[in-house]
Amino acid sequence: MKKMMLFLLSACMMLSLVACGGSKIADGTYSAEISDASAEANHGWKDFLTITYKDGEMVDVQFDAKDADGNLKTESTNPENYPMDPQPSVWMPQLEENIKATSNPDKVAAVAGATTGSNHAKELYRAVLEKAKAGDTSVAVIDVEG
Repeated sequence: MKKMMLFLLSACMMLSLVACGGSKIADGTYSAEISDASAEANHGWKDFLTITYKDGEMVDVQFDAKDADGNLKTESTNPENYPMDPQPSVWMPQLEENIKATSNPDKVAAVAGATTGSNHAKELYRAVLEKAKAGDTSVAVIDVEG
């Protein structure tokens, strides 16, 4: 009888954990961007992340940055505008793929040579997830360092 009670109790606990852990993100597009003050410290580039979910799964990710004129960093091929290597057209899409690979912002693989951008992507991903779990499609604005 004790074994049967223990089995039933264990089964109930497992079912409750599965039920609680199955929180699905509502279909929609969720976004986050760094604040104007953070963009100023980021050489005028305002990083942003937009993730679209369908059937609870991530189907599209856009990580980029825009300047005050609305130009995208991934389209900036002039070394005078972005003298670092690798170029944003290389490392930003790589970060998008790294975000797609995990549901945990802390486990997003950083891109070598783009440490600050990688850190911003992780922070933005946290903010997007928070909005997505709440079903809130308004843009999250966050402060980030350097």
